[in-house]
Amino acid sequence: MMAPGDDPTDAAGFAAGRRAVVVIVANSPGEVSGWATPVVRSLRALEGKVAPAFDGLSLVVVLPPCPFASGREAEVAGATAGVDAVVRPSEYVKYALLGVVPKGLRPFLGNPGIVVHLGGDPMHSAILAKRLAYPAVLYTDRTAGFVGSFARFMVEDARVESKLQRKGVPAEKIAVVGNLMIDAVRAGAARQETRAALAVEAHAPLVCLLPGSRRVQISRIMPFFLRVAEIVKRFQDDAEFIAVLSPYVTPSMVGAALSAIRESRPNPDPGQAGGSAGLAASVKPVPHSGTPGRLEAAGGRLVPVGGASEPDSEIGARRTYAVRTDEGVTVRLVEDGRYDAMAASDVAVTLPGTVTAELAFLGVPTVVAVPMNLPEEVPLPGLAGVFGSIPGAGRYLKRVVVPRALERIEFAAIPNKRQRRMITPEVRGVIGAQDVAIQVLELLQDGKARGRIAVELRQAMGQPGASNRVAETVLETLVSTGGRRR
Repeated sequence: MMAPGDDPTDAAGFAAGRRAVVVIVANSPGEVSGWATPVVRSLRALEGKVAPAFDGLSLVVVLPPCPFASGREAEVAGATAGVDAVVRPSEYVKYALLGVVPKGLRPFLGNPGIVVHLGGDPMHSAILAKRLAYPAVLYTDRTAGFVGSFARFMVEDARVESKLQRKGVPAEKIAVVGNLMIDAVRAGAARQETRAALAVEAHAPLVCLLPGSRRVQISRIMPFFLRVAEIVKRFQDDAEFIAVLSPYVTPSMVGAALSAIRESRPNPDPGQAGGSAGLAASVKPVPHSGTPGRLEAAGGRLVPVGGASEPDSEIGARRTYAVRTDEGVTVRLVEDGRYDAMAASDVAVTLPGTVTAELAFLGVPTVVAVPMNLPEEVPLPGLAGVFGSIPGAGRYLKRVVVPRALERIEFAAIPNKRQRRMITPEVRGVIGAQDVAIQVLELLQDGKARGRIAVELRQAMGQPGASNRVAETVLETLVSTGGRRR
């Protein structure tokens, strides 16, 4: 790759060596990890197809601002194999509004290229394509705006294809490529091998907690899910628990969330933690037991697993950690081998998002929690997000708008949306930890139901291979246009 200080162009205005630039636009954790990562992998695998038109590819990930961002997208994208440069949200805004070229794009100015939209507002990709004079292509699993700015459209299925055609997009510009997000899933280890690495008994019921990708989710949802684990443990004593961390989350974030809870409860009483610990094991909790303005939270501490001077397991060479809750429930944190850990689980508990598709592809029955106890903390896109950020009035607006918006959403889990029916359970509204725990326990105690759900989840997500088809469309468009906008 060319050094930032080198002259990137020759006399004809093209970069020496004529490497083409692929500018990938993605912004949220799910899009960066679930969409961009497999596309990068496929572009590198198919890179030879650009010869002899170009000598190779330079891949740049651009991250526009996003209300759902974790703040660590640039770090994760930069660590992705095959990515040459990353443009941060602040750099993108300066480029879009003022024309200040980001550091990550400077070495490639003058090169031919293409913009690939992989999530977020298509406006951002349209702006970049115009500034760079590149053709642009778009992948979507719903619909899209700015359709006049894109040379090709890659869609998940015929449903999305029909939506675009109704917007006036010619059929010859649309390619049905399949479900991109499942191509990120890489689970290769045997179930028992993974369980042994996690120190989980071969036949123990294993519950996998996935508390989200953003810091606010770790501070609110992680303690809530730990409370779910405590209740499940009371009814199912042999259950074991892991928490699979997003690439955007570190154990230190979990530790900080637990410290904040300890500071707010200087003398925690395990019998009263979260308000429902006093339930007798013989009493079935009443559903929808949550309190508006409050989300239950289990207290606990972050503790190291294994010796400090030895690798902890095959899951990863880094030192691993667990959470020990105030009720004595141990939840091991998993950073590496996350898909293997998910696949080895009997039941998962998560929020809506890309991870529901990944779990479905792996065939893991999942309880999808959609707590609306604190609607003012839910991020909103577009103008709603702008108004929702107004001090004082914004919080009130969200308390009104967010619950109403949820009522209009038929399903929260991606496999349920795809099949338009409730395959895997969802718990929505002002909820308590016991509401989620009920669903977990029912799945743990019904092996036949888990088996049926696992089959239906896999069927809902379809077959992998979309990332290769996306990459092929990108490269075909790049070569046919010469990497210049027409």
